[in-house]
Amino acid sequence: MELRILGCSGGEAEGERLTGLLVNGCVALDAGSITPALTVAEQIGIRHVFISHSHLDHICTLPFFTKNIFGHTREPVEIHALPETLDVLRRHLFNDELWPDFSVIPSPNDPTIRYTGIEPEQVYEVCGLRLTPIRVNHLVPCVGYLVEDGRDAFLFTSDTAETDRIWEIANATPNLRLVITEASFPNEQAWLAEASRHLTPAKLGVELKKLHRDVPVRIYHLTPGDRPVMLPQLHAIGDSRISLLTQDERLVW
Repeated sequence: MELRILGCSGGEAEGERLTGLLVNGCVALDAGSITPALTVAEQIGIRHVFISHSHLDHICTLPFFTKNIFGHTREPVEIHALPETLDVLRRHLFNDELWPDFSVIPSPNDPTIRYTGIEPEQVYEVCGLRLTPIRVNHLVPCVGYLVEDGRDAFLFTSDTAETDRIWEIANATPNLRLVITEASFPNEQAWLAEASRHLTPAKLGVELKKLHRDVPVRIYHLTPGDRPVMLPQLHAIGDSRISLLTQDERLVW
């Protein structure tokens, strides 16, 4: 399995892309950075996009992606998400006001993209992978994903505040190689993390006590500008499993 980090920042700034992961070149997790990180040829290779939730930093390049692949695919690209998330995409993004509705272009019988609803803790098999969405605790309906290929697995929590079920599943996955989770605001902004259902380093330290596996834990979603403050706070957790996720890195198992 190859995991490519297209973007992992909690905000957009020079040299910092928004959330996006690419597995084996054909399955994207979230769509915050598909178009700025990939060539058009690489974008055409994506057959499935699994969206965690509807916040803009996780979906914002979907419109440009659809335009880039238009006319270059034989089958629609499947956009997998919770029904609530798909409803947001239909009503507020691909609505012929903000962007053309590529779920009916060039025709309803031959669309560029196709919406596919998912249910938490159901397994979806695509491109030789097994993806399991797991409900997490965010401001809008949101899932993380367990991704497996039969030999190795990694877990992406997406955006979340304090939660339990995803850690239970992590502990029950014998071939788990990696956990990607978030820290969005410095400890001094705990009130903002609570209001927006994110984690601070201090809150993350408490959450990681629920993970009883000796696997690497890579942190993403730091707010640009807060990194110098947050790095020592992450170090202060004292958990040797922790390191930062890095844009453009590739992990291979």
